[in-house]
Amino acid sequence: MQNRTEIIDGKEIHIIDGAFSEDEVEVFYDYVNSLSFRKKEKSLSYDEFPIFSTDFIPDTFETDTFIGKKLREVFNQTYSEGIDYQLNRCYINLCSYGDVEYPHFDCDPEQSDLTVLYYVNKTWNYKYGGETIFYENQQSRLAVLPTPGRVVIFPGNIEHMGTIPTRICKLSRFSLAMKFKKKK
Repeated sequence: MQNRTEIIDGKEIHIIDGAFSEDEVEVFYDYVNSLSFRKKEKSLSYDEFPIFSTDFIPDTFETDTFIGKKLREVFNQTYSEGIDYQLNRCYINLCSYGDVEYPHFDCDPEQSDLTVLYYVNKTWNYKYGGETIFYENQQSRLAVLPTPGRVVIFPGNIEHMGTIPTRICKLSRFSLAMKFKKKK
């Protein structure tokens, strides 16, 4: 497993490759392709451009699925205080060429929520785009390609955006998001 750490606004973004085997990536991708998605996911309450998503029950996803269990392990290995966090929400976003996205935060600036992203697609060419872009002071600072099986862990109060695939991409871009809140 390879863990690269980037710093934005004094906060760590962990980019982790090799946590999942090719078989694990493929099995979960095939499962995700069998799911139903609804166009309802909004970054903000006034968002006029919802995207397709499907939600999971956080407790059962984390304890009853191989991907949920393994992502929790990676989360705890990356953050020593991970056991102090509880999975609050878990869902998969689906976007395709022509969809709309924009920069957003996953929590308020004073909150200490953490987000785990897992890139679901079993194949991805860099020419397809779809990077997750992280911002600092309204300037793009880091672009992370949605490499199959890649995990990105970051504070939810870092502004970011999952970009849309390019017009040459015939695939939908799937990303699993696990949102963790500090236990009270």
